Amino acid sequence: MIRRLLFVILVLSAGSTHAQDNWQGDWDKTLRAAEQEGQATYSGCGSHEYLGEFQKKYPKIKVESVAASCSEVISRIMAERRAGKYLTDVIRFGLTSAHTFYRGKILQPISASFILPEVKDTSKWWLKKHHYSDPEGKYLFVPAASVYVRFASYHTALVNPAAEFKSYWDLLNPKWKGRIVATDVKVGEGRNGARFIYHHPELGPPYLRRLFSEMDVTFSRDYRQAVDWLAQKRFALWLFSQSDDTLDAKDQGLSVQILDPNNWKESAGLDATGGAYGLMDKPPHLNAAKILINWLLSREGQIAVQRDHESAGLTDSLRIDIPKTDVRPMFRRRDGVKYLEMWNPAWQDMKPVQDLVNQVLSEGKKS
Repeated sequence: MIRRLLFVILVLSAGSTHAQDNWQGDWDKTLRAAEQEGQATYSGCGSHEYLGEFQKKYPKIKVESVAASCSEVISRIMAERRAGKYLTDVIRFGLTSAHTFYRGKILQPISASFILPEVKDTSKWWLKKHHYSDPEGKYLFVPAASVYVRFASYHTALVNPAAEFKSYWDLLNPKWKGRIVATDVKVGEGRNGARFIYHHPELGPPYLRRLFSEMDVTFSRDYRQAVDWLAQKRFALWLFSQSDDTLDAKDQGLSVQILDPNNWKESAGLDATGGAYGLMDKPPHLNAAKILINWLLSREGQIAVQRDHESAGLTDSLRIDIPKTDVRPMFRRRDGVKYLEMWNPAWQDMKPVQDLVNQVLSEGKKS
């Protein structure tokens, strides 16, 4: 019995070692095929500047980078597919947009494309695991997560955060009534912020109800307009703020800053600032797509993504084996802190959140 057990262990060990040794052969074969394809198409919103680093390393694989607003790119891809055209290989979108592809069943498991041992090795990633935002945990890969400081910004002459904010509930102090502008919950950061409150175990629907029924909140669908209003002292606080707009205004000498929730009573959120990557179900350049995905999730690729000029120190890669000095301290994850993962699949359905907000606002109009 013992001999048989030892034999099984040896066989399994040999098989595992062979698989590890064989990755280089798989990689070389895939790379040759990718270079013959000669192209990979990458679609999504946000900056694509970091792809220049990939292009330098793999000059024989031309990256066709399609950048526009999330809604524009999604509409284009869906229209192409209805016409029987499958032109996109790899996508990267914010979570709400990415789930459109997941629900449409037009993605394939991204983990099947992992070849590099450093990408497969979960010990290289935060909490020693890969992170996904889809319920099945295999389609929408989350590469980065920063502390959620987009919850609010403030005017530095009107707010003393150290003295006035120790909890999210402090923003419901009557002194702030009529002095808050919020990004509309139908817009990117508005959706994100409302979803965070709704699902936060220490805030939840009661917080949303009080916020929108008691605080006389003004809504804006334009980030620039909201930060301008804040800078002009029309409002003391901007909820669900676009942090890079706030920081840009601050760098221009305006008296605005981000509220830092890291030391507040309730748990802070972790925001999937890099959105999620996905692999289309019918990629026209499958081998090139695999090379691109492996590079994006490699140490080299995540350093490039984290340093991208548009992120301006706001993106903290979930890889833990890369430097974090280029991430602003307020945005960096901290050891020993329990965070709420905002890419939780159960959080992605906005309907119950939007229904509650609509109900509260409708009740307010009637009264």
